[in-house]
This record gives sequence, structure tokens and C-alpha cells, in this order.
Amino acid sequence: MKTKTFLKNNREKIFSKKTLKIIEYLIITLIIFLSVFPRAAEVLSGNYLFGFDQGRDYLAVKNIVVDKKLTLIGSEIGAGSAGFQGVFHGPLHYFFLATFFAVLNGNPYGGVLLTFLYGAITIFLGYLLGKKLLGRWAGIVTSLLIAISPPLISYSRFVWNTHGSTIFILLSFYFLLKSLEEKQIKLRNLFLTSFFAGFSYNFQLAVATPLSLTVILFYIFIIRKERIIKFITLFSGFILAFAPMIFFEIRHGFTTINGIYTYIFIREKNIVTAKFIELNLKDHFGLFIYNFLDTFQRVFPVQNTFFLILFFLVFIYFFLREPRGKLKNFLFFIILLPIISFFILSFIKGAIYVYYLTHLYFVYILFFVYILYSSFKYKLKIVQLVGIVLTIVMVINASIKGSVTFFYDYKDYGGTAKIKGKIDALDFIYQDSKGKPFNLLVFSPPVYTYPYDYVIWWYGQRKYNYVPSKEKKDTFYLWIEVDSSKPWSYKGWMETVIKSGKIEWTQTLPSGFIIQKRIEDEKI
Repeated sequence: MKTKTFLKNNREKIFSKKTLKIIEYLIITLIIFLSVFPRAAEVLSGNYLFGFDQGRDYLAVKNIVVDKKLTLIGSEIGAGSAGFQGVFHGPLHYFFLATFFAVLNGNPYGGVLLTFLYGAITIFLGYLLGKKLLGRWAGIVTSLLIAISPPLISYSRFVWNTHGSTIFILLSFYFLLKSLEEKQIKLRNLFLTSFFAGFSYNFQLAVATPLSLTVILFYIFIIRKERIIKFITLFSGFILAFAPMIFFEIRHGFTTINGIYTYIFIREKNIVTAKFIELNLKDHFGLFIYNFLDTFQRVFPVQNTFFLILFFLVFIYFFLREPRGKLKNFLFFIILLPIISFFILSFIKGAIYVYYLTHLYFVYILFFVYILYSSFKYKLKIVQLVGIVLTIVMVINASIKGSVTFFYDYKDYGGTAKIKGKIDALDFIYQDSKGKPFNLLVFSPPVYTYPYDYVIWWYGQRKYNYVPSKEKKDTFYLWIEVDSSKPWSYKGWMETVIKSGKIEWTQTLPSGFIIQKRIEDEKI
């Protein structure tokens, strides 16, 4: 008994603030280090996914860096196939890639490093947010859950426009929380909250839209009696963040507004009926459930709906007991966010994709951390035990899966999907040509040959100082990516588009690519 009393009275002497801070930073450094393992296969192997989206983005970056053509827009939403036309993400994804493009002379590996960096920064920002919200240990648990979240692990492994949004979502959360700590909300924090919420449109417009609207509605509720300058500051952040879109809209006849208007009100196949709404919202609700379950490591053999319901009931129980103040206001904000997101996305008449809900991964993680925190606050031992056991099991599960995945993916050649298969195919063609001029035509199932066009330009120029043209004359090669769902489809391309040329040989490479050499003696 005396020992316990002594430890209690002398805790601060034994563990000084400086010592606790060192331990704290050691733990967070360890978490970031351990999170490297499941995320580092591509960084260490240098063999990474380079498909349609990566090729498209790198051609756009080449236009910025090499051709000096700046842009006010990023990629089209859904690559033009989501039902919207003339609606674009922001351009900053391209400009961030352009920095690494310039440093590594166009090597797409720079994008892999950038994406990996996004993941590390996201984990650290999660720690800062959790710490500011609920204290030191909450920050550590928040960063840990982000580090082992399956979708957020994948966000660190390959280049895609959505993946950079995680940083700016958390920055918006952080400055919103910081603004709630103040008796009088500082204009700086108000501005930064709206700016970072809007800035995420550069990576995923489907995330930025509900996030921005939720920030607006939340602050209207919080600062409704405040001076007008605060509302001006709030909207100034959004205006600056969306400035590239605003300038583009003015210069090009408001294509985004027209595209959204056409999608909602004009397109015939989007005619809305009561049955359509019912089925559509049912599908959307199913994706929201999947989004929640996918946030955490699966510790159950099946998707446990009972666990999901219980999770939210416990959260609501603690939320209702929470006294009014900074914490309750922030919790109200993150409760509002999934509701507003569902409302906004309900206007999409058809499938929505899980990456539209990227911001909700952090909402559910914060819900979990708050439940764990409250279980200790109110001394509910059953909830404490369940929360601790779940966390430990998730960490163990993540460690095992991460190890298995790392060793598999590190050695995985990747077939036609990864960069090594494409480079090996190019080396094969260039070496067969023996330094003589040749032409090269590519078949790809998505029709657009973005990744091949980029790799031919970058790798062919860098290593062989020669970029072949796409003409069917003299010696030309066919570089064929076989469609796994329709393995015969390339034959139709050869019979209708290619037609001519004497076939010298055809060879299938270990990657699965088919290379065919032809010689055209006669003019086409």
C-alpha cells in the first residue's frame, strides 16, 4: 500500500515531463517505423504498379515540366467514365508529382516516394490530432490505427490522385479542433480549416465537396452570433483553395457547373424514379457499411453487423454523456460528416466508389479512440477490456498480414501491371532492333495507351536516346497487353488496325506481353 502511495505521489518526479515526452516520441517513431514494413515493398524493390491512371498522370506532368504547359485542372472525375463530363479534380496532384519528376528526371519512381511520404505524414498528423483531442495516449492509439488500417496502407503504395488527400483532411480536422479551443475563434485557424478542406479537391473532389459543406454548416452553427469578418474569413479559405477551379471555370464557360447540371437534370438515363432512388440509396448505404468495416483490420471471420451496431450504440452512449465543450463540438462535427457525405453522394445516380469516402476512415478511427478514452474516463471495465483486446488483436493481425504481403509483393514480378514488366519488354524490343530505327505500336485493353506512351518516351529516351514513332512502315513491332477477360481481343486489333506487314516472329515474354516483329516493304 505504501509503495502504491509513494509511486502515485512521486510519479512526476520519476517520470519528468521531459522523460515522458522522449518516451512519447520514441513510441510514435516506432509506430511510423513499423508502418513502413507493409508499405515499403515497392519503395525497396523499385517495381511498382504503373497502369492507366499512373501513365495518364505522368503524361500530364511531362506537359508541365518538359513542355512548359501549366494547367488549372487535374484529371477528369472517374477518368471520364463516372457519368460526369467536364468535371475535374484540382491540378496540385500534378504539381506535387512534378517536383519529384524534376528531381529524378522523369523516373516514375519519384511518385512512389511521394506517395510513401504521404503515408508517413498522415500517421504523424493522426498522432497530433489525437493528442490535441484526447491527450498523449489517444494520439499514439490514433496514429497506430492509421498505421494498420488496410486501405490507408494501400494509399501509401501506389500513385493515385486520391492518396494525397489524407494529409489535407487531417490538417482541416486539426485546425478546426484548434479553433474550438479558443474562447474567441482566431481568424487564422478558421481560414486554415476551410482552406485545407477545400484544398483536398486537388486530389479527390468527391471528398472535398462533403468535407467543405460540413465545415460550412458546422461553423454556421458555432459562430452564428459572431462578427461578419469570421464568415468572410471562412469563405476566403475556400475561395483560395478552389482558385484554380474558379479561374478555369471563368475561362472555359463554367464547364464544371454545366457538367454537374447536365448530370443531375438532363441526361435521359439518369431519370429518377422512386424505385431507382430506393435501390440506389441501398447500394450507397452498403458501401458506407463496407467503408466502416474496411477501416479496421478484420478480426472477425465474417463481416459482423452486430459489432457495427454495438460500436455506434456505445459511441452514442458516451457522446450523450459528454459535457458541452470543445470535445463535444468536435465530435458533433465528425458525426455530421458521414451524414452530409451520404446526402451529397446520394445525388450520384449509380455506383459510388470507396475512395469517395476517404475522409470517413479518420472519422471511424476517431470514434474508436473516443470510445476507448471514455471507457477509462467512466471506468467501464468491460468496454476497456474489449477495446484493448481488439486493438492488440488488430495489431497482431496487421503485423502477420503485413509481413506476408511484404515478402510476396517484394518478389512479385507483377506481369504486365508493374513497371519492371514494361521495361523488360522495351529492352527486349530495343535489343532486337540492334540500334537500327524501328516503329512501335501498342495494344492495351483500356484502348488508351498512356502508361506505354510514357514509358517509351521516358525509358527509351533515357537509355537508348531514341523514341520510336507509331507508323506501320519499315520495321515495326507490336507490343500487346493481353486482356485477361477477353484474351482473344487483340487479334481483332491486328486484323482491323494493323493488317499489313510481313510477320517475322511472335514471342510471349515472361511478363505475359506478346511482342511481334513485322516488316513492311510496300507503302501503305
